[in-house]
Amino acid sequence: MAFPYKTVRLTREDSGISRLILSRPEVRNALSRLMISEMTEAVMDVQDDTATRALVIDHEGDIFCAGADLTDLSESGNREEGLQYARLLFDLLDLIEKSPFPVVVTAHGSVYGGGIGLLAAADITFLTENCRLCFSEVKIGMVPAVISSFVLKKISSGRARELMLSAREFDAHEALDYGLASFVLPADQLQQQVNLYLQALVSNKQKALEECKKMIFTSSRITWLGAAREYTTGIFADMLFSKEARESIRSFLAAKGKKGRNRKQKNQP
Repeated sequence: MAFPYKTVRLTREDSGISRLILSRPEVRNALSRLMISEMTEAVMDVQDDTATRALVIDHEGDIFCAGADLTDLSESGNREEGLQYARLLFDLLDLIEKSPFPVVVTAHGSVYGGGIGLLAAADITFLTENCRLCFSEVKIGMVPAVISSFVLKKISSGRARELMLSAREFDAHEALDYGLASFVLPADQLQQQVNLYLQALVSNKQKALEECKKMIFTSSRITWLGAAREYTTGIFADMLFSKEARESIRSFLAAKGKKGRNRKQKNQP
């Protein structure tokens, strides 16, 4: 099922996987106000669907995303309009990061500037070996301000300084080492491997995935150890007595007991 947008495409599959495709290859999928707004609307739409198990963000063309649409930005008449653009982008990244289901990015082309924010906001990122990445903002008198809050959750402050200040290009394997990528694959293997990964991902319990994401998000913001202890142990106890966990544990133990009985019968003379 497809939904009508001008700058992106959204499809949903019976498996519960939704796919959001950046669809402005003629401008290297640069992030215009309209594109950010449509992405936000699409992600919210997917979040409202209780059948959603995972969201995949992919792209058309050779470039995943060139960052901000400079033509759009140059038309900002005053500081307030520039601030509006920045807040739109921040809110989109925040929405992606806080999604109650796993968000997977697949990039088979290069990623620049604000596009790296999409990688950082996602849970799992697949890059092809030919991908090149760059925090290019300082080359045009800007700074990677909006995306920094998300990037710094994935890479160290020291590495961020080097990459953002130098604005040098780095490759997919470096991105993997730094923490911006989860997997790096040959281009001809990307879709097959992503689909296999998604099948395994959505086979996990839906409520557990949602609570796991919430736990990671909340725990990373708790600075006092005592509060962390109360929060994490409470989550553990809540999940242990959830219907989903109780049924799964019961099934696991029943299967384990059956295997044990079968082994015992085999070993009997």
